[in-house]
Amino acid sequence: MNHNSEDEQALRRIQRDWADARLKRDSSFATKIEAADFTIVWPDGQIINKQDDVKSYEADGAVFSEFKITDLDVRFYGETAIVVGQGSIKGHTPTKDLSGRYVWTDTFVKQNGGWKAVASQVTPVLAK
Repeated sequence: MNHNSEDEQALRRIQRDWADARLKRDSSFATKIEAADFTIVWPDGQIINKQDDVKSYEADGAVFSEFKITDLDVRFYGETAIVVGQGSIKGHTPTKDLSGRYVWTDTFVKQNGGWKAVASQVTPVLAK
């Protein structure tokens, strides 16, 4: 499949919109962009499905005040795209500070002309 800058720009926009949805605690974007069998591995190692991820936007008590994306690398493999990102967040739960630098890998599959997230891995960057 020949991927053009339109595909890359769409995936970069998805990343920005996904971060914005977290800031706003708006689960509707995740509901739309995540495939039915989506899984995510959180920084604490917990593996959750789409249903639990969508719930986490409002129910887990996490509040974010900033989500900066500093770098994105988009690669295509046929109908699949891998997005590796870097950034920082400011946020907390009632019991834990979540602020810091993170890296992530999001895997997308093109379905019916649009990109759907099928898997994600989020990892904190440890201070040296």
